[in-house]
Amino acid sequence: MPVAGVARGLVVVAVPGDKRAVALGAAFEDSDREGPRGGRAITWVSWAEALADPACVGARGQPGDWLRVDSPGADDATWHALARLGGFVREVPPGEWRPGRAWARGLATALSAIVGPATHLVPTHPHILAMTDKLACHQALDAGAVPVPGTFEAPATVATLRERVVGERRHAVFVKPRWGSSGAGVLAWRRNGEREQVVTTASLQADGRLLNDKHLHTYTDRVAIDRLLGTVIGDGAIVQRWIPKASADGGPFDLRVLVVDGRIAQRVARVGRGPITNLHLDSARADPDRVLARFGRPAATRVHAACLAAAACFPGHRAIGVDVMVDPGGRPFVLECNAWGDYLPGLRVDGLDSYGVQLRGLFAVDSAEAA
Repeated sequence: MPVAGVARGLVVVAVPGDKRAVALGAAFEDSDREGPRGGRAITWVSWAEALADPACVGARGQPGDWLRVDSPGADDATWHALARLGGFVREVPPGEWRPGRAWARGLATALSAIVGPATHLVPTHPHILAMTDKLACHQALDAGAVPVPGTFEAPATVATLRERVVGERRHAVFVKPRWGSSGAGVLAWRRNGEREQVVTTASLQADGRLLNDKHLHTYTDRVAIDRLLGTVIGDGAIVQRWIPKASADGGPFDLRVLVVDGRIAQRVARVGRGPITNLHLDSARADPDRVLARFGRPAATRVHAACLAAAACFPGHRAIGVDVMVDPGGRPFVLECNAWGDYLPGLRVDGLDSYGVQLRGLFAVDSAEAA
């Protein structure tokens, strides 16, 4: 526990120059506009340093300081270092879809080595592993009575997967890499008898490699579909019931809702051009109040309640990005939770961006405890 009267610092493990680290640093620089820092400071530790010498993270902080282990982001060297720690041996060229199983294993090993010797620090993100594993995340949400689409772990082969989907009379499902983010490798799979279609961000190459880009691709050839499905489920995947999303501004939408310290902090609606609505796919931002207004006030209340219930499944994790959709009847379904889902550039509430909100909450706790 922090010592009364002593301001807590913040130790951050991050990739230098990463967009999240830059935004967090800028928010900290802005924080002195609200009042003196009282000796508070951010101590930065690069992911490279943390992986080379995990004990150095704890050594940089004082008892009671906060510890934020931030996303390794898209940094190529950090991804490969974590994946190698998990047993991955080959190099994945930039732009190629990256399998996540070994990366997740390496992340678990790295977090254990970083956090283990740092018990005197207070983690801001204690449930990283539970949310970077989509199956574990769904299980936690389901156990918490959060409304979620039906989800099961994908079987090991395409033939078994197709047999199950056909046997359950499902005509549309999402197949998602169990470990991954930003819609990479997600397959929106529809079937009508013998006819099938997959919409995905992955561009299938002649040699079987998958390349990620900011465009949606549609495949109807069974050979291509089997290759896509086989690649994704071969590394571990979940299968999620496809619930139609409500539409706004000419496309389906969902919402990213940031829950900070158990409260709704920021929200943005994402209107897509197809079934996958991540903002990095050039989905359009929209006002969440406006897109929900047609369902009446109860819809927004239900959405917020679902997001708060989802965040409550991961106690102590101070900022959670909840992806939530509403069906055409206005009923909410939480699709997933994001341990590092707080990067919402350009979005401000009461003059603060997502990192400013978190810093205010972290250091307000200090002030209350020292009073």
